[in-house]
Amino acid sequence: MANDALLQAALNAARTGKQEAAASLFAQLVNEDPASEQGWLGLGLCIPDKEKRDYCFRRVLAINPHNTQAKQALELLEVSFSAAFPTDLQPPAFQAANPPTEENQPAPAVSPFSTLDDLDAEPGGSVFQSGQDQPAAKKNRLSPETPVTPAWEMGSEPETSQPVEPTPTKKKKAKPLMVIVGLASIFLLVCLAGVAYLFLSGTAAQWLPLAAAPTWTAAQFPTQSDTPPPTILPAAAPTATPAAPTPTSPPTPGPTLVYAPKFTEGACRFVPPSGVVVTCGYVTVPEDRSNLKSKSIKLAVEVFHSTGSAPAPDPVVFLQGGPGGEAIHLSTDNYDALVKPFLAVRDFVAFDQRGTGISIPALGCEELEKVYKQDIGGSIPASSRELVYSNAFRSCHGSLTIAGSDLNAYTTVASSDDLKDIISALGYKQVDLYGVSYGTRLALVTLRDHPGIVRSVVLDSVVPIEVKLFNEDPVRYGSALQALFDACAADLNCNTAYPDLKTTFWNLVDQLDTKPASVTTPGTDPNNTGKFDGADLIGVTLTLLKSSALIGNAPEIIYQVKSGDYSIFSRMQSVLPYQFQGINLGLYISMMCHEQILATNPQDLQAVMDTQLDIGRYFRLPFFGDAKAVFNSCKLWGAVPPDAGENAAVKSDIPALVIAGKYDPVTPPIFGTEVVSNLSHAYSMEFPNLGHTPSASDSSGCALETILAFFDNPGQQPDMTCLSTLKSVDFVVP
Repeated sequence: MANDALLQAALNAARTGKQEAAASLFAQLVNEDPASEQGWLGLGLCIPDKEKRDYCFRRVLAINPHNTQAKQALELLEVSFSAAFPTDLQPPAFQAANPPTEENQPAPAVSPFSTLDDLDAEPGGSVFQSGQDQPAAKKNRLSPETPVTPAWEMGSEPETSQPVEPTPTKKKKAKPLMVIVGLASIFLLVCLAGVAYLFLSGTAAQWLPLAAAPTWTAAQFPTQSDTPPPTILPAAAPTATPAAPTPTSPPTPGPTLVYAPKFTEGACRFVPPSGVVVTCGYVTVPEDRSNLKSKSIKLAVEVFHSTGSAPAPDPVVFLQGGPGGEAIHLSTDNYDALVKPFLAVRDFVAFDQRGTGISIPALGCEELEKVYKQDIGGSIPASSRELVYSNAFRSCHGSLTIAGSDLNAYTTVASSDDLKDIISALGYKQVDLYGVSYGTRLALVTLRDHPGIVRSVVLDSVVPIEVKLFNEDPVRYGSALQALFDACAADLNCNTAYPDLKTTFWNLVDQLDTKPASVTTPGTDPNNTGKFDGADLIGVTLTLLKSSALIGNAPEIIYQVKSGDYSIFSRMQSVLPYQFQGINLGLYISMMCHEQILATNPQDLQAVMDTQLDIGRYFRLPFFGDAKAVFNSCKLWGAVPPDAGENAAVKSDIPALVIAGKYDPVTPPIFGTEVVSNLSHAYSMEFPNLGHTPSASDSSGCALETILAFFDNPGQQPDMTCLSTLKSVDFVVP
């Protein structure tokens, strides 16, 4: 029997509760293929003997030191997996199991799957903590003057019970039929429960053969089986990339897998604009460059070729926000505004970063999106929200891992390596990076890890690598609100129509906290009459400030709420279901857990939540609950904290243009100032009338003109006099 068929037969036996048959098949598999990681893992989970399980899990780690299932199983066995695996160790005898007889009837065995059942954080299957036992913390005003600087410290692991060894019993010549049937039934139920847990949680993902992963139809994407493995070249030192002057050193050693990225041209999924040549296709790279057995993934790429007679050799590479945003979809839908202006001089390149858009695989999460929309619509009882969200996290993680994705391989560092490979595969030497929002983080990591490919960089609404975004909420939100209060006070018409806006706003927050507004939202559950408090007013206001076109409406809406008109809450509630539209949630969760949440610790994050005004439960979704619940979500996801130095500030001499919006509550101007302080050849540009991503919302042309001038001559400061001609925010007044 072929190895894949053996593996599938063993899995089928395990799923149906035929424990001994599964163990026999797994034993046959590892005898035929001693390097089978899935075989040793399955065998370790299917046998009751503790010593043999220990041996199996050590064999898994000898093959793949990164196998988290084997590590967790060994931890539960109280056996250290850090010692080197002895190559001369003889394995215990694994033989095909014979049908039990009166003479060899074994004692009732504890299901080997129970060793992983103990990984559940809390009884009842919920990985979230309600936080209701926490003492209520006094809410304080948002204060930009009190930044939080936490240090990494993992929270304590949930207690787990150790697997119980079966108690030896004396052999009996005969057993009553009812006892035998009862024991067999219990054994079967335990096996089935264990298998169900493993597949729902994704623990069994590494067992599955590639054929078990869902395949794309021809009408969608090339099938996963069409993806060739990375080309393994003779071992040799990779060609060194010339570094920029005094760059920040990469935090981790370079890749251990030697391969050649490959571009395969394919049909575009849109009709190219008239007169423009567009090349579309995929670049094939390893999913995990540190794993010699890594599978390949495909990165969707599109190149809009320059319309000029003598194009510059360096293209503009667009880096989309999110994380998880779809760059190709955005570029094709906004060709006139985003792409066309650059084509007179140079090519424009967009790619869907790993895990997003039409790249293969895309880490979507339909289960969590469905739960989120149900929650927004008011169809999930408050008493069930923790359980429902935890189950959605579990199901999404299980689906992605069973499909064969290593979720810890989806990081900004890996995406930066992808960018280098894309540039190489397309035949370019250097590029000009244009990053917006999260894309600025990807640009900064590339400045650090691959400075030789970067000629210049535009950072619009920058996220400093060293910033712990969740911990900076008081700074971010306080900065935007204060900008609004100051601007209205300085504007004669606004101050006349809405006097003392700051005091009015905070009084309203207190008033709504004391007596929340009752509002029914049309288009949702007929019984969904929500309660909106001061935190929701803060959230609504920040949403208005983020969108440059709505900043002028903010004072008017605050005073409408003061007069008892709460329709704004209903209107905002109706658009919340679309918050994650165009975002691949699986990638979003992987990156936010690894790079932001696990960069801090539960104590410091909870301190931030306790000392600021909460901006409403929906603004941290899909991470639900208090800090402990957020961290438990990331533990359930299997995320790991960033490596030492991975989030260190980037220092570089490469020319950079840093753009910020005065009212931006997501990436405030102070973030841009922090980044500029570490870039010796950077120019700063703050728009006095805009919010998030000014280059996308500036209708005056000032941002675009400056960016084009900068790319043409990055060694010279661009002319920014157009900033002085911009009109201030036009506040809506009666």
